[in-house]
Amino acid sequence: MGILIDTVRICNYRSLKNLEVKLSPFTLLMGMNNSGKTSFLRSLQLALGVEKRFVSKDDFFIGKDDPQNQGKEILIDILIVPVDDKFQKKQSFDQNWASEEFGSELLRLDENDNQYVAFRTKIFFDEIKNEFIIQRFQLSKWPQKEGWEKAEAKHRLNKRFDSIPLFFIDAQRDIFDDLKDRSSYLGKLVSKIEFSPADIEKIEKQLESLNSSVVETSTVLSHLKTRLEQLNHTIANNRRGVEITPFTKKLRDINKGLNIHFQDNESESFPIEYHGLGTRSWASLLTFNAFISWRSEKAQKENDSPFHPLLALEEPEAHLHPDAQRQIYSQLKDAEGQKIVSTHSPFIAGQCKLGEIRHFFKKGDEAVVNTIDLSDLDNEDKRKIEREIMNTRGELLFAKAVILAEGETEEQALPIFAHKYWGKYPFEMGLHFIGVGGNNKYLPFLKLLNSLNIKWFILSDGEQRTVKELEKQLKKVNDGMDIEFDKMSNVFIFENGKNFESYLIEQGYHEELISAIEKADGETHLDSFIKKKNGKDWERGKTEKKCEKCGQFIYENKKYDYTGVEGAKRALFDCLKEGKTRYSPYIANVITCLPDESRRFPTKIKNLLDAIENIIRCKPRIGDKI
Repeated sequence: MGILIDTVRICNYRSLKNLEVKLSPFTLLMGMNNSGKTSFLRSLQLALGVEKRFVSKDDFFIGKDDPQNQGKEILIDILIVPVDDKFQKKQSFDQNWASEEFGSELLRLDENDNQYVAFRTKIFFDEIKNEFIIQRFQLSKWPQKEGWEKAEAKHRLNKRFDSIPLFFIDAQRDIFDDLKDRSSYLGKLVSKIEFSPADIEKIEKQLESLNSSVVETSTVLSHLKTRLEQLNHTIANNRRGVEITPFTKKLRDINKGLNIHFQDNESESFPIEYHGLGTRSWASLLTFNAFISWRSEKAQKENDSPFHPLLALEEPEAHLHPDAQRQIYSQLKDAEGQKIVSTHSPFIAGQCKLGEIRHFFKKGDEAVVNTIDLSDLDNEDKRKIEREIMNTRGELLFAKAVILAEGETEEQALPIFAHKYWGKYPFEMGLHFIGVGGNNKYLPFLKLLNSLNIKWFILSDGEQRTVKELEKQLKKVNDGMDIEFDKMSNVFIFENGKNFESYLIEQGYHEELISAIEKADGETHLDSFIKKKNGKDWERGKTEKKCEKCGQFIYENKKYDYTGVEGAKRALFDCLKEGKTRYSPYIANVITCLPDESRRFPTKIKNLLDAIENIIRCKPRIGDKI
């Protein structure tokens, strides 16, 4: 690759008041709508874009403390470093970059004698010219992050970095439009069609013969030509007169009638405009790849001229089904140059390396970006994140808040409670409920969510072993600080050693739990369960002993006593435990539809929903009629 755009700093552009983004060979921008991703791509277009760049007053950041935005300017600083073929940073630029593109006046050395190039793009309004001005300046050194925007940049650069072009492709791409637009990447590519003089003469003779043959064979075209030849009698003409050319006559015009046909499976081949928008969008990306690879090959043929294209791509998944979204990631990775891609697709995000992700979010009226902190993750943690989150739960990377629980029971039941509580589906509010798959599997999720500044909550069982394991994992993500659960507003633990089912029993939801079992397995299921356990398969016997640590009953020698009030509770709990994940959605639906509104949301679950509501500002609807 030769070089890498390593760091970009932006000040006062749209929602980007003061932002630094580290880039990699492939960088994935993620975040909710209006979080600053497109603004970041557009800022790069101002600094390096190949198209004509336009600026308006609306492109300047306007904060609450400065509604008039007086005297401000947009600043975009870019740091370029040398890399080898494996994208590892090296000490100096290759000769072609050092001499042909940068020159000695732009090359700088850091404190470790490593070369770099840094420049600033400044955008401001010129009162005299009454227009916005875009200028580049050399940075004598790359400043520290704190206060970088105050660093002086006096030496004006008049050169363009033609070897480092940025190509922006927005989400509205369509190859059908590209075919008609000569300024599109496809239009630019086909305009470069070249032939030798001998080939031109040969092919144009073939085209002339083909045109004549078609006209002579067609009675309609022959008839039309005969009538049009009357022009020769009314207009003085010493030349050949009327010609009808179904095909292009001159090779120089071959790109004007260019079309693309595509055959889908066994169907007939149709022009590309007859295919769906997904196919046309995908084809537009592939033609861009063709344009870039053609430019790269041309640069290599011209004495290995320096060439480092940047692709700024918005939502490559637009109009594509999930399998195509997964496939397009690998095609983008293989494309020439450095790629900066914004996406809302969990299927694309799920294939990324952790170090490639940049997460954008709004903090007040300005955009902020986070990366995944890999410094304190061991290889096993990284594998867990990639295996258990990225590959299977990529959607949580786009969440406003994530609610974690130990298992599938809560993962199935909590969204139903949330839907009834707010009158909206959780995904409408950016909420995701995740069963982590065990009390020792919170850590990868917590580290990822903390790195991306995504709010998280935990609803945990109360067994002592589970609580201790949770405390251990929370301590790791809080820099070893002691954990005090009663002071944490985002961690909720069932008291008295209870889990989801035993907590509901304790809260007095016996009839509702029985109703859930009956809805799932029939009215006789609980009676059959008790009969089976108290019959030949189990020996009856009284068991009243409890564990001193967790408070749970100890069933000594598997002797069950389902008689009396406590026995009935134990029978209900054992039956629920046996069909744990099957019953959870029935339980949630039965409870949330109770006539008594005060009982629709068990206390611990209501406390959790209230805490979430404080973060995402949803309006509870618990008083609405169901």
